[in-house]
Amino acid sequence: MEKRPDVARQLAEVINEPAPKSPETLKTAISSLIRSVRYRLDMDVGFLSEFSQDQRVFRFVDCASDANLVSEDSCGPLKDSFCEMIADGRLKQLVPDTEVSGETDLVPEFTTIPVKSHVSVPVVLSDGHTFGTFCIFSREVKPKLNNRSLMLVRVFADVIAALIEDARKGSEENRQRQEVILDILERDELLLHAQPITALTDRSIQGFELLARLSTDLDLSPAQLFIDADRLGLSSAIGLRVVEKSKEALVTLPSNAYVSINVTPAFLMQCDISGIYTPEEAKRIVLELTEHEEIADYDLLNARLKPLRDAGMRLAIDDAGAGYASMRHILLLSPDMLKLDMSLIRDIDQDRDKQSLVAALRGFAQVQGYMVVAEGIETEAELAELETLNVCCGQGYLLSRPQPVDTFKS
Repeated sequence: MEKRPDVARQLAEVINEPAPKSPETLKTAISSLIRSVRYRLDMDVGFLSEFSQDQRVFRFVDCASDANLVSEDSCGPLKDSFCEMIADGRLKQLVPDTEVSGETDLVPEFTTIPVKSHVSVPVVLSDGHTFGTFCIFSREVKPKLNNRSLMLVRVFADVIAALIEDARKGSEENRQRQEVILDILERDELLLHAQPITALTDRSIQGFELLARLSTDLDLSPAQLFIDADRLGLSSAIGLRVVEKSKEALVTLPSNAYVSINVTPAFLMQCDISGIYTPEEAKRIVLELTEHEEIADYDLLNARLKPLRDAGMRLAIDDAGAGYASMRHILLLSPDMLKLDMSLIRDIDQDRDKQSLVAALRGFAQVQGYMVVAEGIETEAELAELETLNVCCGQGYLLSRPQPVDTFKS
């Protein structure tokens, strides 16, 4: 016995959720709606068809386990099909008994598909274009089907039409944003600025973190660029461009300073950067792991990191102390450096809990042999407190803002 879904709950969930962002989420949403209506009306098959040129395509299909009568993505001629006759009004939308209505003789398809009852409506988009039809049918006569049944199917057809339009709009927006990102790469508008990482004892520069900037007037922040690139499957292209530009920065920046670049676990798993740097360059590179979510397979990531670390690259955990995920990274990846999250540094001079946590992390790092860098230092009071806590290095606007790499030319 198939479990009957809560139709009202599923409809509310679809209405309240953001528009589907991918074909997979659109399929899940529409299939869920079709299944809900089919169960509610106690029917065997539900489908959404699309009219594509002269073809009728079954885009989404939901069938009872013993009623695989229609195959998803199968197609056939649109002309004089059951779906076309529903859309142009030749057939009634509500038919409890096709033999009584005479449809058995009118629809050739009914000779191969035993449709004894159905509720079927056109799916019309906001511009008046008929996308296709939303149909629910049974192999049995259903005398209890009534106008309420028809209204239910019409409401869900309207919701499905809205989902399709939102998905199409989202697809066009994604295409446009993808073009923007590709144009940025083609025109070489992704730049790197450097922010010094300073020893707190004598203010000497120990290294630089490379931060992305855009040399374009587009209303797009570097952070949003990386978010969009990840969503659109372009994160590897962006990441590789950053790696390439870091090689240029290594030539410009002081040779006694390390250079830190931000990478995600996904980038490290997808892209092999082991052959990009020379042996001398690799020794100056720090891979700053930026990931706030749990990593599924630490063994796999460690295996990917091993040749890079064997070549001399070091590993830093970004935003250390900000949450559970960063602490797992520290324990399971054995980094060379901890970068304390700026939320721990903000007003640390006034917060004993933060002071205690930073002291504990510094003590742990000292035992393990990790270097500690405090991020986001903005006031003299914060700096003084970090010096009291014996934190060795820091970065932040108080010490130096990010600037073009050439500013720090050797």
